[in-house]
Amino acid sequence: MAASSADTWYSNPFPLVPVVRLGPSADLGDAPVEAADSGNAHVPTRILDELQDLVRDYLRDRPRGGRRGRAIAVVGEFGLGKSHAAREVCNGLARPDGPAMWIVDEPAQDFGRMYRDRLRGPADTPEGRAAFEELVRDYYAYVTAVRVGEQSSGPRPGRADDVPLDDIALDDIATGLRDRVLDPDKVVSALRYDPEVLHADLRVTLGEVTEHRRFATALALLQDPRFTSMVWAWLTGDEPAQQLKERGIKDAVTGIDPVFDALAVQGFLHGRVGKPYVLLIDSLEKVLDWPEESRRTFVDAFERLVNVYVSRGGLLVFCTSPRGLNAFRPSLHERVVQLWPTRFTAELTAELVAEYVGSGARPVSAQGTDAIERWPAPFGAESVAILQELTGGVPREILKTCHHAWQLSEDRGGAVREVTAATVLRAVRGLHDNVSEDQVLSTIHDALALGQWRIASRDPVPTRASSDDGSLVVAYWLEPVPNAYIAIVVTGSVLVADDQERITARVRALRSALHPAQAEVLLVVNGHVSRTMRDRLARSLGSQPLLYRPGDFPRAVNEALDRLRARLTELRQEADLADLTSELRGALGEHSAQLGQLRQTVSDLARRDLVAVAPGPARSALPEPVEGRFEEVFALLDAAVERLAGRPAEAGEAPPPRPGRADLTALGCATLVRQLTERFRTGADAWFRSAAPGAPTEEQWARLRRVCREYETAVEVLPVQSLGSPGPAHRPTAARAVEALADEVWGALVSSLRSS
Repeated sequence: MAASSADTWYSNPFPLVPVVRLGPSADLGDAPVEAADSGNAHVPTRILDELQDLVRDYLRDRPRGGRRGRAIAVVGEFGLGKSHAAREVCNGLARPDGPAMWIVDEPAQDFGRMYRDRLRGPADTPEGRAAFEELVRDYYAYVTAVRVGEQSSGPRPGRADDVPLDDIALDDIATGLRDRVLDPDKVVSALRYDPEVLHADLRVTLGEVTEHRRFATALALLQDPRFTSMVWAWLTGDEPAQQLKERGIKDAVTGIDPVFDALAVQGFLHGRVGKPYVLLIDSLEKVLDWPEESRRTFVDAFERLVNVYVSRGGLLVFCTSPRGLNAFRPSLHERVVQLWPTRFTAELTAELVAEYVGSGARPVSAQGTDAIERWPAPFGAESVAILQELTGGVPREILKTCHHAWQLSEDRGGAVREVTAATVLRAVRGLHDNVSEDQVLSTIHDALALGQWRIASRDPVPTRASSDDGSLVVAYWLEPVPNAYIAIVVTGSVLVADDQERITARVRALRSALHPAQAEVLLVVNGHVSRTMRDRLARSLGSQPLLYRPGDFPRAVNEALDRLRARLTELRQEADLADLTSELRGALGEHSAQLGQLRQTVSDLARRDLVAVAPGPARSALPEPVEGRFEEVFALLDAAVERLAGRPAEAGEAPPPRPGRADLTALGCATLVRQLTERFRTGADAWFRSAAPGAPTEEQWARLRRVCREYETAVEVLPVQSLGSPGPAHRPTAARAVEALADEVWGALVSSLRSS
C-alpha cells in the first residue's frame, strides 16, 4: 500500500470475499498489496497457538514403539477462522523436509473425481513420487528384516542342505535392513528368498488394515520399473491399465470407501517405517448436504480413517461446524482433540485491521491518548469498537465490513484519510440491507401458506401500515387460536440503540391495545442485527427476532410461529384459569356474605320468635305435676335456643360469634322439638278434658297411649343429642328431658286419674 502522507491511504487492502483455501494460495480478492498479502495477514490467537503446539508435539514424538498418532478437530461456526488455522498448519509443514501431507480442501459427493482432480499430496510432484517410492522400498526392507529375524534360527528357504546360517549374522542383516544400510533386493538374492513370498507378506500386512489386497499388489508392483507409471496413474485416480487388471487390480480408485482406503494405505506405510504423515480436511460439514446413504457411508469410512491415523502414528486435522461434528458417533469425539475458535474481542479486531492497513504495533501510553484513539488508523478506536460489536467479532464479517467501509471513505482520488464510526454503520447497512421488502413479504406469505396459518379476518389493532419513518411494517395478523393473535412485524437492520428503542415502542403500542394473553409478536429483521442487539430486543419484546436469510427461511418462520402459538395457548390457559379463579372467589365471597346474612336472620328469628314472642300456649287443664313437667321441658328447650342462636350483645360488649353449620342444625332441631312438645301437650290436654273422671274407658286409654307413642317416635328420629351434652346424670338437659317426657306424662296422668 502506498500513502501520500502519514494521514492518507490509497488502495483498499481488505479482501472483497475473504474465503481461505488450504495450500499456498487463497481466493481473497484483488492482487496482493503491501503489508497485507491479499488476506494472508495473521493475528495470533489462543486456538492457533494450541493447534501449532499440538502439531509440534506430534513431530517431536518419536518413541521407540512408534510415533503416537492423533486427530484434531477445529470446530466452529462459519467465518471464525477454522480454514485460516488449518492453512497456517499447512504452510508450516509445506517445506522440503516436512512430512508427507495430503490436503482435501472440501469433500465432494463425487469422491472419485475429488480424489483424482482436487486432492493434493506427494504424487503431485516428481520429488514427492520419488520419496514415496523410496518409502515403499523402505517398507520392503522392513518386511525383509522381519522375515530374516523369523528365519534366524530356522532353515533358509531355497537351500538344498537346509543348514541354518549363523544366528548372529542373520541378526546383523536384519539390523542393516532396518537401518536402511543393506539393499533388500540383494539380501533376498543372497539368502535365496523368493521375492513373491515377500510380496505376499507385504500384501497380507496391508490387507489386515484395509481389507483390499489390490493396494498391496499395486505397491508391490511399484518397485518394478515396468509397472511404476501404471501404478502411479492408478493411485492418482485413473482407470487401471490392462497389465494391472491381469494382476487383480480391476477398478479405479473411485467412491468413498476406496478413496479412504487409498489414503489409509499410503499413510500406513509411513507409520510402519516411523515417518510422520499428515492429512488436512477442510469444510467437513459439506457432507451434511449429501443424500442420506452417501452421508452414512462417508461417516463410517471417515471414522475408520481416524482410527488408522490415531493407531498408526498419523496426524489428521479436520475443520467442521458444530453440526458437522455432531454427525459422528460419540466414540469419534473421544478419539479427537477438539479446538473451538472464539470470536474476536475489540483488541483482536484492532490487531486484525492493523495487520491489513499496516498501522504498526499498538501505541503505548507514553505515545499519548491521541495516538491510542487513532490506532489503527485510518479507522481509530471508536470505529473498531463499533465494528467489533456489529460484526460480533467474526473475522470474515470484520474483513467484509472493512472493505466496504474503506470504499465508502474514498474521495474522488481514491484516497482515504479516516474511516469513521458512521461510515462503518453505513457499510453494515449496505452489506446487509440488500433484499427488497417485497421479497421478504412474499417469502413470509409463502411460509404462511406452507404452514396453513389462519390470517385474522380483521386487524385487532387498526392500521396495519408502516411506522412513521416507514422502517417497520406489520405484515400480517395471525389468529392461531380464537381471539388470540400473532403480529408479524418486518423491519430493517437493527444496529444502534435508537433502532431498538423505536421498534420496542412500536411493538409495545401494538400490545397495549390488546390483553397481554391475546398477542405475541414475531419480529423479522430484513438486514443485520448483532448478537448484543438481538439479546436486547428479546428482553424488551419477549421473543427472539428472526433474521431473514434466503434458503430455509420459510421453515424458520413456521418453527418460530409454532413456538409463539404454543406460548400464546399457554398464556390464554393461564389467563382463563386466573379469570375463573377470580370469578369463583367472587362468587364464594358473595355466597359467604349471603350465608352470613341468612345465619344472622335465622338467629334473630329464633331468638325473637322462640324466646321472646312465643313463651308457649296458655295454661292447660292438665294436672299440676304433668303441667309442671311440660314447663320444665319448655324451659330447657328455650335455654338451648338461646345458647345456639346467640345472646344479643350488651352495650360495650363484643358481638358474639356467628353460629356455625352445626349450630344451625341443632337450632333447627330445637325449634322442631319445641313444636312437637307443644303439640304433645295440646293432645294430652285434650285427652284429659274428655276422659271420664275416675274411670277412663279402654278406648280412652288407647288414645292416650297413641298420643304418647307418636311423640316418643318423633323424638327418637331427631338428633336431640345435638341440643347439648348429656352431662352428669343428676343434671337435667334438653335431650334427656324430651326423651323421657312421654313416659313421664303417661305415668303422671294414670296416677292422677286413679287417685281421684
